[in-house]
Amino acid sequence: MEHKSITRKPKSRGNGEGSIFKRTIRGKEKWVVQYKVGMQDNGRPKMKTIYCKSRTEAKTKYDELILTIKTGKLVDKSNYTLNDIIDINIKNDLALNKISKTSYNRKKETQKIIANHSISNIEIQKITPAIINDFLLSIKNYSNSVISKTSQMLKCAFDKAIVMNIITSNPFNIKGIIAVPKSNKQDKKVDALTVEEQQLFIKELEKGYDEYTNIFYVAIYTGMRIGEILALSPTDIDFNNKLIHINKTLTRDENDKFIIGEKTKTYAGTRDIPITDLIENIFIDAQNFQNETFFTSNGKIISPTTINSHFKKICKNAHIRETIVEKKKHKEDDKSINLKSSNVNTHMLRHTYATRCIESGMNATVLSKLLGHADIETTLNTYTSVFNKFKDDEIKKYLDYIKSVQL
Repeated sequence: MEHKSITRKPKSRGNGEGSIFKRTIRGKEKWVVQYKVGMQDNGRPKMKTIYCKSRTEAKTKYDELILTIKTGKLVDKSNYTLNDIIDINIKNDLALNKISKTSYNRKKETQKIIANHSISNIEIQKITPAIINDFLLSIKNYSNSVISKTSQMLKCAFDKAIVMNIITSNPFNIKGIIAVPKSNKQDKKVDALTVEEQQLFIKELEKGYDEYTNIFYVAIYTGMRIGEILALSPTDIDFNNKLIHINKTLTRDENDKFIIGEKTKTYAGTRDIPITDLIENIFIDAQNFQNETFFTSNGKIISPTTINSHFKKICKNAHIRETIVEKKKHKEDDKSINLKSSNVNTHMLRHTYATRCIESGMNATVLSKLLGHADIETTLNTYTSVFNKFKDDEIKKYLDYIKSVQL
């Protein structure tokens, strides 16, 4: 029967990943080299063990082992695929509250883009820079935003694999190795209602549509996201200071059902905005109803998709952005008929508010705070085309001023 006993406490070799120690095996003393090369499924370390006759030999073997690891010749021979690592990352972030349920769902959508490519099922140890670059080239038809999120997800997966001792380096961290392409698509332009379209829209609202009408007033006069409006509770309305406290938005649960989230879409989305005369009466009237949220349908949460459908209906009736849609009759003649529809969405109301603010001369820094952008750069980049419309006017102001001071 084999008898093992440790006769010397393992001696750490600096970083806690390896050690050299003496052990008695079958009555003979041997020097043992151990080094962590990965993690087991149960969370315990996976160790590489080498037996030597002397301490000098053990130290030599240890140094050789470190060299092979640092040069990438010895790593954990795990069969984790890229998709496995991405899955671990996303689930860990959710469990540690680093991301919200909404962010988790968005990351899962990004993961699907990777999962549709063969790179997803390759063991992460076997993925070369060439394979990564081929994959990135394959997603050029997505927007720049999607490409950026997808490449960042890949980078994080390789970082995680290093922590797990599956690989020794991240190709994304080596300058010039990975080339993230630009999108074939043009960046989305800000699509806001024109002044004339806004006038038509307001006139249509004044006809008194239904229980959703006030939601559209709040959207176009505050720039709030629809999810933020639908998540407003009575306690979020501060009549004394005339402020709306925006601290949450609608999100989806694991069953894809809309629920009230615990925070806003982004950290900068948590903000206070003024209750102006344009919307004050809406909240005064609504405060008489003791609901979980200000805007409900039969006491239930209203979904953003419902609001979007009603928005299209209002715009269609107001003849805003009309397009001809061809549909087939479900009758025996099966002939096509032409219908008029409006190519619009509720996010246009947020862009409309921002555009009117810029047209009025509002400072970009103030607008950034009202919209809940992370910084002024986001506002300037989003509304570049709108700001550029006023470039000539601003230059004229400058020229007039210079002429006046020089005289």
